[in-house]
Amino acid sequence: MKPAARSDARELALLAALLVFVAGLCLRPMDESDLFFRLRVGQEILAHHALPGRNLFSFTAPDHPDLDLAWGFEVAAALLYRWGGFPAVVVGKTVVLLVVFAGAFAVCRRRGAGPLVTTVVLAGAALVMRDRLVERPHVVSFLGEVLVLAALARVDRAWTWRSSSRSWLAFAAVLVVWANAHAGLFVAALMFGLAGVGHVFDRARAEARRAFALAALAVAAACCTPAGPAGIARYLWLHVTIPRIHTVDEFRHATWRSDALALGWLVLVGAVVGAALVVVRRRSSAASLSPAGASVARWSELLPVAGVAALGMVSVRFIADAALVSAPLVAVAAVSLSALLRQPMGAGSTDRTGLNRVRAAASGTVIAVLLTAVVGPRLAEARAHRPAVDVSVDITALPLAAIRFAGDNGLRDRMYNDFEIGSYLLFEGYPRHRVFVDPRLPAYPEQFHRELGRFDHDRTSWEALMLRHGVDSALLAYAGVNRRVAWWDPHNWALVYRAGDARVFARRRPERRAFIAAHEIPVTFEFAIDSGATPRPLFERPPESPVTDCEWQRRVGDVIFELDGGRVGRARSHYDRALAVPGCLAPGDEAALTAWLGALDLGARDWSGALLRLDRALVLAPEDDQTRANRATALERLGRRQAAAEDWARVAASAAGTKVGNAAAARVQALSR
Repeated sequence: MKPAARSDARELALLAALLVFVAGLCLRPMDESDLFFRLRVGQEILAHHALPGRNLFSFTAPDHPDLDLAWGFEVAAALLYRWGGFPAVVVGKTVVLLVVFAGAFAVCRRRGAGPLVTTVVLAGAALVMRDRLVERPHVVSFLGEVLVLAALARVDRAWTWRSSSRSWLAFAAVLVVWANAHAGLFVAALMFGLAGVGHVFDRARAEARRAFALAALAVAAACCTPAGPAGIARYLWLHVTIPRIHTVDEFRHATWRSDALALGWLVLVGAVVGAALVVVRRRSSAASLSPAGASVARWSELLPVAGVAALGMVSVRFIADAALVSAPLVAVAAVSLSALLRQPMGAGSTDRTGLNRVRAAASGTVIAVLLTAVVGPRLAEARAHRPAVDVSVDITALPLAAIRFAGDNGLRDRMYNDFEIGSYLLFEGYPRHRVFVDPRLPAYPEQFHRELGRFDHDRTSWEALMLRHGVDSALLAYAGVNRRVAWWDPHNWALVYRAGDARVFARRRPERRAFIAAHEIPVTFEFAIDSGATPRPLFERPPESPVTDCEWQRRVGDVIFELDGGRVGRARSHYDRALAVPGCLAPGDEAALTAWLGALDLGARDWSGALLRLDRALVLAPEDDQTRANRATALERLGRRQAAAEDWARVAASAAGTKVGNAAAARVQALSR
């Protein structure tokens, strides 16, 4: 094979390995909660052939305008879901991102970066971006940003309206599509504008005019949406103001504790580009520079990357954009720096053969590493008899059992829900049920966000807020770290479900007395920053509770037993109070509790106490073989062999062939000797 053919084959292999690596990051269980509401909105648009325009999905703000700047993405996602469910949406997202990275690879190569360096840099960028490689509209902006990088390369050439009118019109159409799929089009305007400023600094007036024209075109395209110019301005402004009053994780500043990889990438960008700048500027007067080397020193290349990196520092949601946009500059800077350092000024030609061998070996190593990173975990999953590629919905973060409980018991109509779980509730429940809140930030009034964003609520102010919005039930997820779980006053609210990390509360209403009596859990919660939410038993029954006193004490005992890790010590007194009045508990509950306490007495060698409790349990449940076997054991220990033999014989006959029956038969034989 000729050297050129080998080089082309190696480049294709590197690109293929990069795309396989990106696909490995993308093809994973769908855990993006925002996709749920995106699908529902897309389904509504397809059903009615119009944008909703107002907040259809919430009972707290049903008439508030709903600014939807991602309706194109939502319709596309809904069509994919109609065709193939969630796996189709995941695969569709993966295809878009493969195009993104293939395009970024082409941009890097056109700017002069080698295929090996391009592959390594883009793989690093993909790792930084991995948390944002999800089923959300910003993947369209990733594709748009690659197109912006390609367009900026053309600005450096004679791209005039007269010579390229079709290209301008086609690019304008692409920008309009982008504007209707994601509001991230403003990044294009930012990059073009900063490139224009950079060209001014570089004293390239014609290129500056073209860059500013493209920036204006991006601004104009952003206005070509159903929201109009005022809508897009309000939408972007809301995304600046709402995070100040309502904590949203993706709007926070990057920190070393949470975002070390992302910040490390930005530091690497600065180090590589800075080093290349120093070397290029020192040698530019004494040696001719390659086009790649010269581009590193241009402000028009540096400022757009710096602008997007600044966005990433301000809000972590733009860290992925910064990694993608900076990748071509890093690749070119790395190649230029390597070439300049490898070939000092005045040095002769290098050993091409040896260099090609090194490149071939390095390329093989990179390809092997990327493929192993993808294939290895998949093989491990297959060996564990799990799907090697799983693109189903990740339900681990969804409190599905709690949602079913609320639905089965009529608690969905005016139910409070957390911000994070609202998207799924909307998708799963509309139009039967509407939600309290969901992640569609612009669909709710600013004052509403302000109320929810307060950290200084107490039970009184929280109850006033719930009454104002007509809330009469509540589902809280992530209850272990959710401060709001402590704001539900037991005098007004009954905890009726507690499992995993989900809690369900029901307002005490007359028509719910029977339901609350059957399900109320005597627990309240306290919250502290350092320890999170801590459950506390409600030792005293609230006067509003329909639960009887003896049943309340039994449930308090169960709570304490659980909180104490299965130790019965503190719970015992509450169980004794529950059993103080025979017949107060339901017969089945009384029989089970007395039999269990009798078994504990048996284990503690309190034969007389055990016999009393087991006798009481057998009055209520005379056919319980285990309880009668325990009674026979107590009788034996008390020396009442005849009575014990009668009980053992009864168990042997009733439970013949079982473990307890066989043991009883053995005891009968032993006592008959």
